[in-house]
Amino acid sequence: MSHISARVVTQLPAHKSLSNYEPFAAGPTHGSTHGSTQGSTQGFGLRTLEHLDNVAFAKLQNTCRQLISDGVTVGFSTVSVVKAVFFDMDATVIREESLVELSAYAGVQEQVHQITERAMAGELDFKAALRERVALLRGLDASAIDNLAAKLTLMPGIKELVASCRARGVPTFMVSGGFVELAGVISAAVGFDGFHANSFGIEHGRLTGEVVGSVVDATGKQEFMLATCKRLGLSPSEVAAVGDGANDLPMLSSVGTAVGHQPKGILWPLLHAANWSGDHRFLVPLLLG
Repeated sequence: MSHISARVVTQLPAHKSLSNYEPFAAGPTHGSTHGSTQGSTQGFGLRTLEHLDNVAFAKLQNTCRQLISDGVTVGFSTVSVVKAVFFDMDATVIREESLVELSAYAGVQEQVHQITERAMAGELDFKAALRERVALLRGLDASAIDNLAAKLTLMPGIKELVASCRARGVPTFMVSGGFVELAGVISAAVGFDGFHANSFGIEHGRLTGEVVGSVVDATGKQEFMLATCKRLGLSPSEVAAVGDGANDLPMLSSVGTAVGHQPKGILWPLLHAANWSGDHRFLVPLLLG
């Protein structure tokens, strides 16, 4: 019978204990637990479960997904070190939904916010919703893009995570349903190895209200990930992806390690990890061992 080893990383609230959950309970189990440690500054606990049979591993998966639905930052991985990591941008690499923030300059923020929330929850077709939101920005002075780029804020720990990946020779990429005019600035600030996003139509210094070229939607994100894996000679099962909403679902469902960053409920059933804390340093021990 084959056996599986898994790393489990958690950030537990004070009122919760892993000992309340069967795969981590003391006493005889289908596996054994070794070396629980705490991160010195972030409070992330690392635990290794060894010699898990298929039944025990299934229980581990179910328990982690139960914890995810309870709002606990937790993740498991059976890969020693992932070979590449793909990140969504909005509400994952940066705190904001960039298109919502840009729409404030046009005085249509509430309208764009409502459409964005429904699209990220999977209630609207992303491609149609994106075109509808961009159309509301028609006539906006393009200088607003540069003004916004200077104000966008990075999620905590993202630079440290990407630097740790680089030190281990693991390439990182950002793939966004947002726009290259903003994504390029964020990519350079974080240090990603590449990025892919949509493009605004701009004429005479103003937004035309159109998206130039093909829309990078959920399928476009997945296709970029798969094409990049092929170019690097990697299997999707060897890589991780990090995202928060419905637009990330196909990409996350195609990789070996699917991470939700403060994820919408539509993603919960397929996740290997959920980062409710928002601090990307949680992923260093999970993805890099």
